[in-house]
Amino acid sequence: MQKNNIALSYLFTSNVLRDFFYNHHSGRLVKFFDEFNMLDKIYQNITLKDFFESSYKQLLKTYRNEYIFKNAIAQKILIGRHSINSSSLFTELRVETSKADVVIFNGTSHVYEIKTELDNFERLESQIENYKKVFEYVNVVSVESKIDEIKSLIDESVGIIILTDKYTLRTIRKAKSGLNRLNKESMFNLLRKNEYLQIIQKFYNSVPDLPNTKIYSACKELFIKLPIEIIHKEMLRTFKERKNHKNFISTISLFPNSLKIAVLESDLSMEEQKDFSYLLNQKMNVIFNKKDYNVSSIS
Repeated sequence: MQKNNIALSYLFTSNVLRDFFYNHHSGRLVKFFDEFNMLDKIYQNITLKDFFESSYKQLLKTYRNEYIFKNAIAQKILIGRHSINSSSLFTELRVETSKADVVIFNGTSHVYEIKTELDNFERLESQIENYKKVFEYVNVVSVESKIDEIKSLIDESVGIIILTDKYTLRTIRKAKSGLNRLNKESMFNLLRKNEYLQIIQKFYNSVPDLPNTKIYSACKELFIKLPIEIIHKEMLRTFKERKNHKNFISTISLFPNSLKIAVLESDLSMEEQKDFSYLLNQKMNVIFNKKDYNVSSIS
């Protein structure tokens, strides 16, 4: 069973998903399933969409990995509670020495650090401290059995959310606003050069006329002089401009529940969405025609 779970979870990895989005098949998935003696799984007479959905349901029951949690946040918080029209979702966003699992920018900033049943908690405290520097609301998303351990490691300003056995997100403790503890320098470090130059131009009507080796430090010095409320507001605007989901406002409902986070992360064009939607409705044994692959030669 564990072997099957590992193989099925590979279906939802970024490399395999990109294969489907852009190449319309995945040689690496064939090779991986061959190594696990599960090639029969991808030559079934079912659609690719049904394969994703049935695999996801199996993982929900027996192997709730990080993808499951990320997808639940996309489904139930971004789509279900907020709006993809006015919110932006990021995954694996670099913050200081950590990578935030899921971040949602809407009227404010929310970060969701995921700790599955498969994870340990050795880095949780440092991760939370990093996130407190740049996001107004900080949350840990985990499972029922981990609540006491989480509470022992974080303070009461951090929210705790549980992914239940019924695939719902239950709030154990609401996150408290941390706007007054945000760190201006840490927030500046989240920005790309063109982004912080735009902010400096906006509030100072010019940017320092300095060589590239000195422009970063000069802009940071000006940036941290701005009020934290303005900096936070500009960060929200900047990240929502960096990534929006306008291509999915009218189409997200067309994709299966198992792939909500995947398509939102992908930033597919409308034409690419159309192609992928068509692929999802093709039979697996057509997409993965054995004649098209020499399994031993796939790398």
